Amino acid sequence: MKSFFSTLLASCLGVILAVFVGFLIISAIAASAITGLSDSSTGYADNSVLKLSLENFIPEKSDNIPKSYSFENVPDAIGLRDIKLLLEAAASDSKIKGILIENNNVSIGQASLLSLMESLKEFKKSGKFIYSYADNHSQSSYMLCTVADSIFLNPQGAVDLRGFGATIPFFKGMLDKVGVEMNIFYAGNFKSATEPFRLNEMSDYNKIQTRAFLKDMESVMVDEISQNRNIPTDKIEAIMTGLEGRTAKRALENKLVDAIFYRDELDDFLRAKLGIKEGKRIKTISLSKYKTLANLKPASVSKDKIAVIYAEGEIQYGTDEPGSISDKSYIKSLQKIRNDENIKAVVLRVNSPGGSAFTSEMIWRELERIKQSGKPVIASFGDYAASGGYYISSGADYIVAQPNTLTGSIGVFMMLPDATKLLNDKLGVRFDTIKTHELATGFSPVLKLSGKEKELLQESTIEIYDLFLERVSKGRKLSLDSTKAIAQGRVWTGRAGKQIGLVDELGNLDDAIRIAAEKAGLKDYKIAEYPYIEEDMFSKIVKEIQKGKGGDDSDALLFSTKDEKRLLEMAKQTKALLKLKEPQMRLPYIFEWN
Repeated sequence: MKSFFSTLLASCLGVILAVFVGFLIISAIAASAITGLSDSSTGYADNSVLKLSLENFIPEKSDNIPKSYSFENVPDAIGLRDIKLLLEAAASDSKIKGILIENNNVSIGQASLLSLMESLKEFKKSGKFIYSYADNHSQSSYMLCTVADSIFLNPQGAVDLRGFGATIPFFKGMLDKVGVEMNIFYAGNFKSATEPFRLNEMSDYNKIQTRAFLKDMESVMVDEISQNRNIPTDKIEAIMTGLEGRTAKRALENKLVDAIFYRDELDDFLRAKLGIKEGKRIKTISLSKYKTLANLKPASVSKDKIAVIYAEGEIQYGTDEPGSISDKSYIKSLQKIRNDENIKAVVLRVNSPGGSAFTSEMIWRELERIKQSGKPVIASFGDYAASGGYYISSGADYIVAQPNTLTGSIGVFMMLPDATKLLNDKLGVRFDTIKTHELATGFSPVLKLSGKEKELLQESTIEIYDLFLERVSKGRKLSLDSTKAIAQGRVWTGRAGKQIGLVDELGNLDDAIRIAAEKAGLKDYKIAEYPYIEEDMFSKIVKEIQKGKGGDDSDALLFSTKDEKRLLEMAKQTKALLKLKEPQMRLPYIFEWN
């Protein structure tokens, strides 16, 4: 009887599941039909304005971010390269009359920001307009929008132009109170990732490096604003010092904006620009919608290809999740690239703060094998190419970075918590052991490390650091002493990196692709992008349902909003820093640029 009821219950659950899946499929088909009719019948009209809202996270490669299944509408995760290609298409599209940038903040790093600004400047060469409107401008949003012909601001708005600063939390005092001590092993005086767990304030080394790269990053921003807005750099510095953009009126007086508009006044301005009668609707198209309809340049007919592999996110071991760099997925892609006779060159696009030392070495090895096969490897740096991110790039034939890329951080660390005081004194939990050999119980947080165990872990850290130095020294053709002098875990900007030999040229991804083509002797070629982002059936079904619900930007099931991305990034950083026994090559934290 018990078996009968178990079978019956299982059958009922199976029927319910089948009905639910069937409902999803039918809904998806219906939604797809509705969406298809809408797209084919409307498209986009003449005299349209391409509307850019860039507040959501922008990956390097479209959809290369962790998936989140939800029936709520969330924006497309359009990659930086695709956005640049869409802007290029819009410049020659007779239906697109101009661009309206509408955002209060942006969710990309400073190097990505610079790359996007370069494409917007190229768009302006077409003679079409770019206007910007915001309720309030963050500093990075304002920097982006200075490429516009005119910047408009809400009368109650502000421009938050105040320079760069770093506020870093320190946890040692809290850990002392709860009875947890961190066993920390590191190589490199500037390797500051462990400082929050062993100090109560920034070390002098960390203050030196942080002040230096923040000043360099600010210098790039000030120069861009100065050139784009025709404001002297000393005037911008004074505006930052006095927060002189803190009201719309002050922003206008200091020439940070061109006019103060309510939204309806902006609409009237655009109607006049486009020759539209008063009260008539302004035809706009979102970037997501334009991506589905734009007439992008036809692919080359050449069989020759340049592979662009996007190494973005944390370097991890044993995962194949989008938005991270793992041995599991990347090594397979690199082997495929090496064995593809039609691929003549490789561009490694790096946007990573680093991570697993083991995985970094494995990826470095596969890139070396590609070079040995006769294919040039060019590295292109985005916002970050630091620590493990630099390790995997160090053997490249040529390295291209943006002036405000954060790179270097050539150092290694390991951390292992000691919770014996918490367990013994505060919770009354004790552990006893029996072992056949001195190190048989491993490196455990419930047992105090012996002197020998500490010695072995520090020795291992130094050995990995020495290997890192060797990789950089050989790859960059620097003496070991020269490499040691610029290593020590210190973070550099791309501009400083070029001066000390870590970078060959300042430029963007397109520059790296051009250099790869030159080194491979190619005049005509296709671009093959890796890694391949495979979408499972459930994602497709829910995505179609989302499309049926309408909305311009309802085409993704991803962590896309700024708040979601921040929470996810914080969780990943904490997890990475607390990984037991695993040597790490990574930045101390991901900087959030206001």
